Amino acid sequence: MTCVTRYLWKSDATLVSDFCQKCSDLGYENNSSLKAMKWDWDEVQWVGTFTDELVSLSGIHAFPEMGSNAFRVMFRGASLPGISGKFLNFKQIPLKVEWALLKCDEPVFYVTFNTTGRSKRMGNAIARRNDFTYIKTMNYFYVEQEIWKYDYQF
Repeated sequence: MTCVTRYLWKSDATLVSDFCQKCSDLGYENNSSLKAMKWDWDEVQWVGTFTDELVSLSGIHAFPEMGSNAFRVMFRGASLPGISGKFLNFKQIPLKVEWALLKCDEPVFYVTFNTTGRSKRMGNAIARRNDFTYIKTMNYFYVEQEIWKYDYQF
């Protein structure tokens, strides 16, 4: 199966809305609607992966709470099941790095995971990887979240 990854734009709202409906059917609360995923938040650059339809998306935005050159990647990341055995949001990282480099010369990348539910399982999974370092737990957007630094190799 061939996957294509590209930036998502406001003109992709219908495709993203269809993706959100599938996420809603699966119980993916943070991606259950355009409003829930913060589609209209101007600070986010969205990236999507397609087969014959949108099958995965995530965003990147500035993360000033962690520094002036900090960015939060994999924001609202979700992939439809059965598409791939790989975590498709990682395939989106190069475009996010490209976007961050337009904003500053030495970006630093972070991911956040809620401390409960599916997100907690993702945090446990990346804890086994060598390219993530646990930083701290903090209340971010009124939710207790683990903050992990992603040591992206340029």
